[in-house]
Amino acid sequence: MRNERIVSLGTNSFIYHKQGCRYVLRIKRKNRMHLSKRAAEDMGYRLCKCCNSMNHHYATERKSLALYREKKLEFNYIEGSLFVKSEVGCWKLVYVRREDKIAIYHRSRTDKLLDFTQPQYEIYHRQKDKMYASGIASALHYIYEHDKYRAAVERGEKIMKFSNEKYRRRETKVQWRRQCRRIDSLFKTLEEENPEYKKLSFC
Repeated sequence: MRNERIVSLGTNSFIYHKQGCRYVLRIKRKNRMHLSKRAAEDMGYRLCKCCNSMNHHYATERKSLALYREKKLEFNYIEGSLFVKSEVGCWKLVYVRREDKIAIYHRSRTDKLLDFTQPQYEIYHRQKDKMYASGIASALHYIYEHDKYRAAVERGEKIMKFSNEKYRRRETKVQWRRQCRRIDSLFKTLEEENPEYKKLSFC
């Protein structure tokens, strides 16, 4: 369970740990209690500093990284930030301790070629529709779906399936704009072939 936390009974330690924390191994099995994050906080426990870091997520979510490498995402982990490169974009994932979440940043548009050996020097902005993710896996799912959609649009493909409501609305707007341009082009052609039609225009 992603939201499950572990505390140690029979000690004066009021610290809770996430799954995979190396300090959990120091707790005797009989003293381990599993409970939700909210329950742990309601009981006065605070989050372990080791768990509360990007290093912890990077170490315990290796399977997610391997899965998305197979989907052609590239990774570069530099000084506590995970940089992600897709076919059409570059992203930065930063752990925010006070939120216990991962903040998602998107590389700002630029004509400069990306140097993914040093992605930390690029300019990024917060992704407004997905500011945080609970873990690396959740962030990578968003990035993959986001850039898969963008790549398809750039190739001129018609999107039939959408990963969320945002992309469905965006595709509806794209199709509407295409229809408007098509109608404008049609009227322009008619007016060029029949100049008298311009008299009928209200513009």
